[in-house]
Amino acid sequence: MSRNQAVHARSSGFTLIEMLAVIVIIGILAAFLVPRLAEVVRAVDVSVTKVTAQKIGAALAELSDDTGDFAPSNLPADLGLPPNDTNRGAEALQVALMAEGKPGFGVLEEHLSNTDEDSFGKRPPGFNVTTAFELCDQWGNPFAYFHWRDYGREDTYVTLSPETGERIDSIARALKDDATQRYHQPRGFQLISAGLDGEFGTEDDVPGFQARKD
Repeated sequence: MSRNQAVHARSSGFTLIEMLAVIVIIGILAAFLVPRLAEVVRAVDVSVTKVTAQKIGAALAELSDDTGDFAPSNLPADLGLPPNDTNRGAEALQVALMAEGKPGFGVLEEHLSNTDEDSFGKRPPGFNVTTAFELCDQWGNPFAYFHWRDYGREDTYVTLSPETGERIDSIARALKDDATQRYHQPRGFQLISAGLDGEFGTEDDVPGFQARKD
């Protein structure tokens, strides 16, 4: 190999030190960008969950216009005993909004889940199946739902960890203003998402309403 060929070979490729430097730079960029990418993804999920809550809220408002009241957070008595003691308000909400001819019919089907895998003893009017579905957030977990008359109630919800898929049992409660200790939406309803961790009552819960002082 001539001297010119050797010089050309050295100048046309990466040395080991250069390759290591590139790897280090890529590692630094990844360490800087990956956490921020996760934050962006979480922010998007929260925003989508709030939009879903707005869609459900619009259906509830339409139901109130038609019937004079928002959906109850208890199942209708004619369905008999609830299938279990979990996801109570969410299942009642689904029954009220998703029957054929109701405001959520044909609108909210993409937001259904059944995290506690239960079914009603008989098929609710306006439905083709007995599955006790719930209306869910961006992470596939049910929104906790409370009609204002049930704000003092504590409901057990079954959710699935978005990270591991494991079952989580937690207690959902209607939310109060920190300063006044009065319930938000005092003559309305509350929709609450368990957020990224899938557990109700933690800091990342997502209220499906504009929290404000009463």
